[in-house]
Amino acid sequence: MTDTPAPSINGNTREQLAEVVEAAFAQAPLVYANGFVNGLNVSDSYVVLQTNGRSVAVVSMPLAMAKSLGQNLVDMVQAYEQRSGETVPTLDDLRARAS
Repeated sequence: MTDTPAPSINGNTREQLAEVVEAAFAQAPLVYANGFVNGLNVSDSYVVLQTNGRSVAVVSMPLAMAKSLGQNLVDMVQAYEQRSGETVPTLDDLRARAS
């Protein structure tokens, strides 16, 4: 009988990822954002997180990380939409509704 490896995400098992998330919520600063400004240069990108128009954090990362993060976030929201049957509006969608 052969052991089947646990499913992995980016080389980590779900259990390992759960431990990372638990430790992050216990140790890392928690920042709420309802807006952002982003930009890049030739090798890095940044996101300025904002709460009600006030800058509360800056996250800087290599472009490859930004691309991977963006794709991961889109995949996560699409999976939620498929499970829930709801469509999550973008900020542009919300702004259009308000005008």
